[in-house]
Amino acid sequence: MPQQPVIGTRTEAGPAETGADVDADRPEASQASQVAEAAANPGTSSGNADAERAGPHEADVDSDGLAEAGSDSTDAGGDAPGSAPNESADEPADAGDTPGSADTGGDGDAGQPDESDKADPVQPVGGRRLRMPTSRRGRLLAAVLALVLLAGAAGVAWWRITALPSDAAFRYDGHVVTIDQLDQRIDALRALYGVEQPQDPGKADTFRRDVAKSVAVSEILDKAAADRQIVVADKQVEDTLGRYVEQQFGPGGNDAFVKALGNVGTSESAVRDEIRRQLTVSQLMQQVVGTITISDADLKAAYDQRKGTLGTPEKRTLRNIVVASQQDAQSVLDQLKAGTPIEQVAATRSLDASTRDKGGSLGEVARADLEQPVGDAAFGVGSGQFYGPVQGAHGWNVGRVDAITPFVPATYEQVADGLRQALKVERSLAVWRGWLGQQIHDAGVEYADAYRPADPDAVPSIESVGAPAGGEPPR
Repeated sequence: MPQQPVIGTRTEAGPAETGADVDADRPEASQASQVAEAAANPGTSSGNADAERAGPHEADVDSDGLAEAGSDSTDAGGDAPGSAPNESADEPADAGDTPGSADTGGDGDAGQPDESDKADPVQPVGGRRLRMPTSRRGRLLAAVLALVLLAGAAGVAWWRITALPSDAAFRYDGHVVTIDQLDQRIDALRALYGVEQPQDPGKADTFRRDVAKSVAVSEILDKAAADRQIVVADKQVEDTLGRYVEQQFGPGGNDAFVKALGNVGTSESAVRDEIRRQLTVSQLMQQVVGTITISDADLKAAYDQRKGTLGTPEKRTLRNIVVASQQDAQSVLDQLKAGTPIEQVAATRSLDASTRDKGGSLGEVARADLEQPVGDAAFGVGSGQFYGPVQGAHGWNVGRVDAITPFVPATYEQVADGLRQALKVERSLAVWRGWLGQQIHDAGVEYADAYRPADPDAVPSIESVGAPAGGEPPR
């Protein structure tokens, strides 16, 4: 925000110049408040001979309104800042002037400005005395100007107080999380869940913003848990950490665990804090969600809606050949259509070493077992037909469907227990996400520009709020 312009230079006020010192060395709000005081109380300043020597450009403020307020301000500024002071500034007050006299307009002097319409002198500004209007309209305009100055000064002060520090990632509830603190949290997540920052600059930027939001949400949840007086016992943290170390590093693997922490630049203390946070969130979620019950009627209705997907999925027996390019894939397909046995083509041309010597056989697979483009192609043709060319992660694919095992629907009795549990989880997540969304919205987290997520108020995925999914801990 640009700095407010300096109104005047500091000079020593005489005994008659009370309450109107416009001091350039004081803060902007102080300057403006003094102008406002002078405007509201013109009688506190003594008259001056300058008022009697007003030039023709200093017309009556009551006559021309805003235009003449501009004239007053022009004369009040006088010479450019730094010029010599007006000699009349130190002349004694005219005994005939009555400070604060009313503007009646009835003095009988036609064509002559009323003495009360002339401006009273105030503290010198820019080498001359600032003239404050004494008419009612002039005082009103000056007061409005003072309010504008006060608002500008208040804006400067507010911006300086509330701006984020240069090393901040975000601020929540008056607490600043620095970039270094955020990096330390990332190191702990790497140690526990194998979270790694992408190397691609664009993906790294998105990752940084997502992590900032995840940590901000964890701060919100920490506060909510503290407000509810949720406490996780140290023994529970140690037991959880012990099970984790044994699962990931084997029995007696604590030394290997500590070495792995050093490899990623974090500590056991940071990992314990992260485990405590996850256990705390789990308890908080239980309190927020409460008890979810699924009635038999709801269960039966859910079965009727989903029975087309409940059961053993369709499976297909496939032979698949992988080559380097679309042109090669088309050549393979042409060979197969010409009658060359697929086993022979797979043995001579497939890049998939795991299936090449088995005639390209993948065995019986479900659609979900394949990459989506390959699965869509293989499950889009009938038995005995070829599919492809279709591109996958490891090359271009051409194949044949040898057999189809159709979908087998499950009975209500077969899936009732599992479906009831699935419905409980779905409803629990709906309650939790609704509550969490409101907490995030109300929190008003302030992010630094480089860490602001694409949608600060959106509820993150479960993986972002709790333990990130997937990944092995570093070794």
